[in-house]
Amino acid sequence: MTAPSATIQPELGQGIYSIPDAATILNMPVSKVRRWVNKYWELEFLRDDDPYTWGKQREKAFHFLTLIEIIAVDSFHEIGVSFPKIKLAHAKLTEILDTKYPFAHAELMTDGKRIFHKYLDESLLEVDEKQQFSFTQLVVPYCQKIDFQDKSQLAERFWPLGKDHEIVVDPHHSFGQPVIKGTNTTVETIYSMLNAGESPEFVASIYDLNLNAVEDVMLFMKRNAA
Repeated sequence: MTAPSATIQPELGQGIYSIPDAATILNMPVSKVRRWVNKYWELEFLRDDDPYTWGKQREKAFHFLTLIEIIAVDSFHEIGVSFPKIKLAHAKLTEILDTKYPFAHAELMTDGKRIFHKYLDESLLEVDEKQQFSFTQLVVPYCQKIDFQDKSQLAERFWPLGKDHEIVVDPHHSFGQPVIKGTNTTVETIYSMLNAGESPEFVASIYDLNLNAVEDVMLFMKRNAA
C-alpha cells in the first residue's frame, strides 16, 4: 500500500489513507475511488478545518471516517442519487446526528432507509421503494464489517474480509493500515515475505501468528489483484 504525500503528520488514532489505499481496503477500482474523492472534495463534504484531508489530484489523502463514508456515498450513487442531493442529505444529517461524518454513523449505516423516513424529506432521494431498499441491501454487507463506538456511534474499525477473518483496519494501529488483529503487524509486511518466496508456515512462525492469519493475507491480496 502507498503512503500519501503530505507535509503534515497524522495524529495517532485518525488513520491516513491515499486513494490507492482506500481502493485496496474497500476492494474498489482505483479509478472509481479517485472519481468519487474528486466529487467529495468538489462538493466540500469535509470542513476546511479538518486536518486529515489534504493534497491535490493524485496525492489526496484522508482519514478513517472519510474512508468509511465512501461506502455510503458510493451506495447512494449506485442507486442513482445525484451528488447535489447526497450533499444536502449529508449537511442535514450532520446537524441531526451532531457529527461531521454522518455517513459513518451507525444509525445511517445500519438502516439507511429508516433514517431517511424519520429525519429527511424523502424527495431528497427521488427513488422508488425498491431503490430505497437497494440502498440498504448495498450498505448492509459493509455494515456487518464495521465496529461502531458505543458513545459516538461512529465507525471505529473495519474488517475488510469480515469479522470472522484476521485482518482489521483500525486507525489506532499502524496509522490505520490493514494489520493482523491483536498486533501491529501489517498485511504489507506479511505479503512482502510471502511474495519473496517464504512459506506461509515460516512466516507464521517468525511473527507468532496462526496460519489462518497468513492465509487471510493471501486472500486479501488476491482479492485486490482480481
